[in-house]
Amino acid sequence: MIQDLIYRCPVCGALDWYGEGKCVNCSARVELVSRSRLVINGQEEPIAYWYDKVYELGLPEDATGKILQAKDVILSRDTRDSIFKGYAGITATHYIRKRLDRGALTLYATRIAFSGSHINLDIDISDVVSLTIESNTIILVLRHDDTYFMDFRRDSGKKWEDFLRKAISRYYEGEGIVEFYPRIRFKNDLELYHRGDAKKGHDELRVPIRRWYPKDGSIVYRPISAAIRGLIKLLFPVTLYGMENIPQDGPAIVMPNHLSFLDSVILGVFARRNIWFMGKNSEFMNPFMRWFLRIAKAFPVRRYTIDIQAIRNSIRVIRGGHVLGIFPEGERSWDGRMLPFKYGTIRLVLALGVPVIPVGISGSYELLPRWGAGLKRVPIRIKIGKPMHFGRVPIPMQRHSDIEKVSENLKSAIEGLIGKGQ
Repeated sequence: MIQDLIYRCPVCGALDWYGEGKCVNCSARVELVSRSRLVINGQEEPIAYWYDKVYELGLPEDATGKILQAKDVILSRDTRDSIFKGYAGITATHYIRKRLDRGALTLYATRIAFSGSHINLDIDISDVVSLTIESNTIILVLRHDDTYFMDFRRDSGKKWEDFLRKAISRYYEGEGIVEFYPRIRFKNDLELYHRGDAKKGHDELRVPIRRWYPKDGSIVYRPISAAIRGLIKLLFPVTLYGMENIPQDGPAIVMPNHLSFLDSVILGVFARRNIWFMGKNSEFMNPFMRWFLRIAKAFPVRRYTIDIQAIRNSIRVIRGGHVLGIFPEGERSWDGRMLPFKYGTIRLVLALGVPVIPVGISGSYELLPRWGAGLKRVPIRIKIGKPMHFGRVPIPMQRHSDIEKVSENLKSAIEGLIGKGQ
């Protein structure tokens, strides 16, 4: 629902504001004319415009320091389940979520409190080292690697992510947060790169190459992929440009923008080579999906933390001469605009030193936005750009200017492929 993203009235700032086509507080009239445009009081603007209005609103803090409360929140933790083994020697620890309790969550100016039937938590904001969201679940990583999942049954998880970000940013006022996951990163963290100080790391990225399966699974995946491709063509038109820009052999990295969870599926089944995509760990929970993602050459990543196994698997894919797929934004866009590229992803790209293929995807936001439900029949356009060559820069030699330049060039290339106004 649009209230998951536009969770406050952009006119009066009220929470729990929407009902029967208007704000229940100020009576502002609301009409969703498409999945990317919204009319409020007769003013039609992109969703992103109204989201900016909402995000700019201050925190509704009372005299006790209480900012926000949600009831009916399910508290879980991740626990090791099994070892995932994929082709090209891919190895990953698969995690599942273990439900702990159900209760209320309260955000204060300097702490987060959970009150359940069996568990009570009091978390200082200073202990939060990573914050992100999956579906309607907030993921908090605390010092000493404690990880909690907070699933909101009656409230907007996006609202909670934004409020937590604002509260954390205010707590560290003046230090400037540039990323919230896989670790909260401050501007000061980048100063070492500006000064050119030596950093830890290896000149060569090496991992043991194993072979878990004698065959790569293509004999199974190809007919399944063809069937999915046929189904997609029946549901909505897909147009591809620049397929020749994906090399017929040799290693490369494909980097698309990310608007819908179907992006990797559509690109994967239409591409002329198998793209080995990273997929968030939660997608591998279902046994059938785990099997299908394995034969599709996907592998899990815990994106809410620095996942060393995912980095090693990326190296295995490239060292095996395959095509690695990475969404440089790290997550789907909420409002249709491209997000900043993840710092660690660009570092990996530089360290691997193979051609990078930018991809612009248009239409998939209208197809199924992150806040929406149900598919809408719309045309999808995928435009594959020419390979970009940045050279190999070993991790100890990387500078902030290198990372910033690659990010800017890649983002500019993808935006050019998407086209203005799309």
